[in-house]
Amino acid sequence: METLLNLIGIALFANWLTHWFTPITPYRDKLIQKAVNMMVKGNILWAQPLLLPFTCAKCLAFWATLIYTHNFFYALVGSLFAQCIYWLIKKTNYVE
Repeated sequence: METLLNLIGIALFANWLTHWFTPITPYRDKLIQKAVNMMVKGNILWAQPLLLPFTCAKCLAFWATLIYTHNFFYALVGSLFAQCIYWLIKKTNYVE
């Protein structure tokens, strides 16, 4: 039960950090833009997926869970929780 709560907590934190914590959004966007410009200038476009954990809740939850638990299965489940949480928040905040 404790592991499940930890996975949900990491997924919630990943969603909060990548999508809804607005004070760091301009800094994160500047950092990513500078990194992309350096990668284009240095012709190392293969390294661009390394920036995904800064913008994707699913990726951030996967890597954070993998580092925290050292368990690949838990990392996959944490990533799934992050994606489900993102989907639920997006669907419930949709206004027509």
